[in-house]
Amino acid sequence: MKQKLTEEIALAIIYANTRRKPRNRKEDIITIANCFNFLYELYGSRKKVSEKTDLSEEMIRQFLCSLKLPNEIQDMIAKRKIDSVDAVRNLAAISDYKKQKELAKLYYNMQAKDTRDIKRLVKKGNLSAVDAKKKISKAKPKGFNVFMMDFDDEIYKNIIRQASERKIKPAELVKRIVEEWLENQGINL
Repeated sequence: MKQKLTEEIALAIIYANTRRKPRNRKEDIITIANCFNFLYELYGSRKKVSEKTDLSEEMIRQFLCSLKLPNEIQDMIAKRKIDSVDAVRNLAAISDYKKQKELAKLYYNMQAKDTRDIKRLVKKGNLSAVDAKKKISKAKPKGFNVFMMDFDDEIYKNIIRQASERKIKPAELVKRIVEEWLENQGINL
């Protein structure tokens, strides 16, 4: 953090960076977590920080868990190689440092915009798609699932267009389509 924190600066950073989409945040998760930590030390409890910032204690906890990760992973987060609170929470849930580190690297490398990027990653790592999936499965925490789907360019462009029109991520659109199809097929999971 470049400037010395004060209550006002910490509150301003938190307010400006938690009320917008992650891609529009000016600050990284570690900086925001340090602000939450400063306020926690100042106020003495997460509940008081929650009341002062008008954010849930759970959200505060999720940001703070980034400060418990090893320095190497914190550096990746500070450099915004990992810029998702959900990813940070999943990493923090793993107790084995080696698995944390491996998953952090996989997460960073899997920040693919489409399946062509995933294919390039698989090719670059000299792994088959099956071996890549096995490697991800070994490193992933429970509840963290990765599926790879391949679409031709026309279908891919339509997914991107429809997701944009609905103001959701393409992966969420595909998930909804699959869930609806399963429901129509009478398949209950």
